[in-house]
Amino acid sequence: MMALYFVLTFAITWAILIPVLSSVPEESLTLFFVFPAFGPFLAAIVVIGINRGRSGLIQWLRQVFKIRVPIVLYLAGAFFLPVGIGALHYTLYWVLGGRSDLSTAAPWFIYPIALLLTLLTGGNEEPGWRGFALPALLKRFHPVPASLILGFFHAAWHLPVMNYYDTTFGWYLFNVIPLTFILNWLYLKSHQSVIPVMLLHSGMNVISSFIPTPGDVLQGLGTWVFLRGIVYWGIAIVLLITTKGRLGHDTTDCSNA
Repeated sequence: MMALYFVLTFAITWAILIPVLSSVPEESLTLFFVFPAFGPFLAAIVVIGINRGRSGLIQWLRQVFKIRVPIVLYLAGAFFLPVGIGALHYTLYWVLGGRSDLSTAAPWFIYPIALLLTLLTGGNEEPGWRGFALPALLKRFHPVPASLILGFFHAAWHLPVMNYYDTTFGWYLFNVIPLTFILNWLYLKSHQSVIPVMLLHSGMNVISSFIPTPGDVLQGLGTWVFLRGIVYWGIAIVLLITTKGRLGHDTTDCSNA
């Protein structure tokens, strides 16, 4: 079932994304990323529909989009974690000699709008990655190897856009692996609801517009991607230590995959 899921995820996304990348001008690509980003979610729907039927699919959708989650977790996903990570990233950039013109920052009153709009191009991956793939992996693996596996596939899924992101797969993997630990922790803390995780994923995609951190330090070391990865790794290590590697995983949970 997991093999089918990953094959479908890549096939759905790449079948749309690769032709788009070769035919659409770069300045217009953002809009066209909306549909390919649904690949992980659509793949989960197909696999669950095949294996559990309509009733099983409805039950899964109710679980992953469960609304009754402590409000602090919504706030953590939507605001506290993105802003904290953005601030740490900026601090590291500044300590290493970078300087940023904060007057170029987007006004904070539009942050909620940017966050919700970005759910269409980033957060919509999460019902697939966290809502389906993670619980399935946790049935077979400890949370650490499960996170490493999921992080690798999540990063590899982005391979066609490495040039667009102006990075390499190695540097992208350096970011996505620790971010996977963070997202998995929030998902497990949220009683397997993906909504706070969708908010965090979206928040990480937009926070640099509100806390500008240009990539002009540490030339040759991945610049912006390297600094953000360092922040992610720091948080991930703290989470792994404080949860003893479990990331909040309870063996009685994760029955929805």
